[in-house]
Amino acid sequence: MGRLFNRTHRFRGQGMVEFALVLPVFLAITLGTIELGWLVFANHTLTNATREGARYAMVHGQRSGDVATVSTVAPVVQDFGGRFASEITVTNVEFTPDTAEPGSQVLVETSYDHAPIIGMIIGAGTINLTSSSTVIVQY
Repeated sequence: MGRLFNRTHRFRGQGMVEFALVLPVFLAITLGTIELGWLVFANHTLTNATREGARYAMVHGQRSGDVATVSTVAPVVQDFGGRFASEITVTNVEFTPDTAEPGSQVLVETSYDHAPIIGMIIGAGTINLTSSSTVIVQY
């Protein structure tokens, strides 16, 4: 009986040691998954906002009387930017050829600097996300 008691008593702290070894790995995987999900969400939002900006530029060609520019597309992109709206930048609105006539193409390019949540804790930098959308001018 004395032998059995000594054996269980000897392994009493084993669970705490195993927990201390596994906890950092578990937290890293969990926080990494959350951060990756947030990054994918930001990229999806940026892509959708860029697409909507291109749709706006598509109907604001030469014949509309109000040719789309960076300054006219930016508010449309930011309307669809959701929570990231204030940080989305329209970097380029380019018609090919420059006439912006129906049948030509318009390219809208945007960028967003994503600040990772974990980066706020450890002091990491930002991740630059970019998106572009090309459509054919309709009007």
